[in-house]
Amino acid sequence: MFKRLLTGLALSAGSLLLTLGVLEFATRTGTFANPQPRSTKLAVEIRSPVREPNFRGFEPRLPPETDTFRILIVGDSFSWGHGVHPEDSFPRRLETRLDAVSRGDDFEVVNWSRPGWNTVVEYRSVESSIDQISPDLLLLTFVLNDPEPFDLKKLAVLRADLQRGEPRFPPSAYLYRKSQFYAMVWDRIENTRIHRAYFTYYHSLYEGPDWKNCLRALESFRDLAHASSIPLVLVLFPVFDSPMSDAYAYADLHDKMREVGQSLGIPVLDLLEAYRGVDVYRLALVPYTDAHPNELAHRIAADAILDYLARARLVPKLYYKPQRQRDRWKKEQERETAKENGAP
Repeated sequence: MFKRLLTGLALSAGSLLLTLGVLEFATRTGTFANPQPRSTKLAVEIRSPVREPNFRGFEPRLPPETDTFRILIVGDSFSWGHGVHPEDSFPRRLETRLDAVSRGDDFEVVNWSRPGWNTVVEYRSVESSIDQISPDLLLLTFVLNDPEPFDLKKLAVLRADLQRGEPRFPPSAYLYRKSQFYAMVWDRIENTRIHRAYFTYYHSLYEGPDWKNCLRALESFRDLAHASSIPLVLVLFPVFDSPMSDAYAYADLHDKMREVGQSLGIPVLDLLEAYRGVDVYRLALVPYTDAHPNELAHRIAADAILDYLARARLVPKLYYKPQRQRDRWKKEQERETAKENGAP
C-alpha cells in the first residue's frame, strides 16, 4: 500500500514537472506572447514650467490672424499626445482634417495642454491668457483622472496601490528571474490586481474636496467661455484599460460627467461611443501597461470630434457630411436603387 502511494506520488510529481517544462518551453518560444502594440511609445521630455502649456511644435501667434478660425484644445497628456508623434495627436489631426474639407476658411487648432494637468490647473492657465489666445471655439478635454489633486505628495499617497510590484519572497523572486513561465503568470496576476486598483482609484476621485474643486473649475470654464462669447464643449475620453463595450468598467463615471455637463449647461461629447466595438488592445499605447491612447485612438478621436463639430455647426461650413447625414443619404440611395429595380 505504501509502495503504491509512493509510486503514485512519483508519477504525479513527474507529470507536474513535465507539464511545467512544456509550459516553460512554450513560453520561451513565444506561444503565449501577445501581439505587438500598434504604436511605438515615444519618450519626450517636457521643458515648460509646470503651469504653462508644453507646445510640441510652433507656439500659437498671440493674438491670431484675423481671418483664421481658431480652436483651443485644453487638456492633459491625452490631448498633448503622450507617447505618439506630434502629428499623430488628435489636435493636429483635427486641424489637418479641417483644412482638407474647408470651403476656404483657414483653421488653426491650438493644443494648450500639458501632461500632469488637472481641470483646476487647466483653468488657471487659460484664464490669464484667454484674451490673447482669442479662440473661436474652446474644447476642454476631460479624462477620468482629472479630479486628481495637483499636489504631488498627496497624489503619491492616493496612487500607492497602482504601482507595479515584484515578488519579495526569496523562492518566488528566484523563479521570477529564472522562469519565463512563472514571470508571465506573476505579471498577469499583477496586471489584474492593478486593473482592480485603478477601478477603485478612479471611483474614489469623484468625492471629497478635490472633486468639488474640479466641479468649480468646470463652472469657471463655463463662465469664462460665456463672458468671452466662446462656444465650449467638454470632450470626454474613456480609459483604454477596459473593453469598449457594455463591459466597460467606468460607464457610471461617464454617466456622471454627462449629468455634470447638463447641470452646468456645457455640451458633452462622450468619445466612448466612437470607440465602441473596437478591441481596446488596439487602442492603448502599451496594452495592460500604459492606457494612454495610441495613434489609432487619436485618429478615431479626431474623426469623432470633426463629426460632432460639423453636426453642431460649431465651425464654418465644410465640404463634409456628418456621419448621420451620410448614413441617411446612403439609406435613401439604397431605397431609390431598390425602387428602380422594381422592389415594392
